[in-house]
Amino acid sequence: MYLARKRIRGKIRYAIRQSVKTGDTTVSRELFDLGEDPGQYIVYPGSGPGFYFDDQLCEQLAEQGCEPDYDELESVFWQFLDPETQRVIRGFTRKAQPRAVQEQIAVQVRRCDTESFHIFDMRRVHYLRFGELDQSRIHAVPRKIYRSLLDKSRDEIEQQFMELEQVLEAREKKNYAYVIFDVPGYFTGPLARKFPEALDRDRLDECFLEALCRLNADTGFWAGLGVTKRLNDYLIRYACWFFDTDFAGSRYLEDLMWQFKARHHTYRPPAPRSAMPLDEAVSVMGISRDQLSGMTVKTLTRKYREKAKAHHPDKGGRHETFIRLNRAFEQLLRTVRAPSEKP
Repeated sequence: MYLARKRIRGKIRYAIRQSVKTGDTTVSRELFDLGEDPGQYIVYPGSGPGFYFDDQLCEQLAEQGCEPDYDELESVFWQFLDPETQRVIRGFTRKAQPRAVQEQIAVQVRRCDTESFHIFDMRRVHYLRFGELDQSRIHAVPRKIYRSLLDKSRDEIEQQFMELEQVLEAREKKNYAYVIFDVPGYFTGPLARKFPEALDRDRLDECFLEALCRLNADTGFWAGLGVTKRLNDYLIRYACWFFDTDFAGSRYLEDLMWQFKARHHTYRPPAPRSAMPLDEAVSVMGISRDQLSGMTVKTLTRKYREKAKAHHPDKGGRHETFIRLNRAFEQLLRTVRAPSEKP
């Protein structure tokens, strides 16, 4: 059994449904209409946390061949239970799972390796589990993450995703719709799977609508529910999320920057060069201190050019000597006066 929700004229109505196997298809059947307030079918006999379920509910479930299981009903009505009752129940359920349950889970995990899951369901589970825009490695993850899809009708699976998707923040919803409909598959290059904001918006919209319509017409996917010309109710929210919200900020460019820094983390800037002593500088330039005192920037520059012509590597000079000459010139420029300055 599972709790189903449907919005009708702005209000949510609830029902208890059950997935049943019919031939090769698992379909859903409605067991009980709970109306807009399922809490009315929970009875608290006293002031304590004890409760039981309404007799009318239990009788109707029994008439449909679904003998009421209190643990199962408790799971269905959990969100409508009194908070204090929930607290008490949690205290009793914090124990190791019975061996039979552990064995059942182990069997389901093994089945996941051979079961065929619809790729749309796989994308949804993958995103809700890992939150990744890039699902190029979706088939490399352990298939046991899809265990919750086993033995469920299409209706129950969709109701399950409606509940799981409540964890999505508003800024994530367009990203989610973009990924689960594999819109990146319509584009080439890394931007589609890393930085969708950079793609052409009109082309994005066209690709999304094409994928949406293809899924809406997929009779295999909607087995047990049927296909109509109008957009299936379960797909409407995805269309709203894609067209009514913006992409969440991508970390693609930031990640590229961090990767660049990581590749160059051993880089160290060169140590600052010490100034050449004045006596060494005038010696390299071929002048004396007395000559330097009477020089201007213009006359020092003329002297540097003469020396540079003689020591330039292209003229047969030594590279090291030419570098020392440049350093000497830089040092001496700080000591001479500008042409307009008077001694």
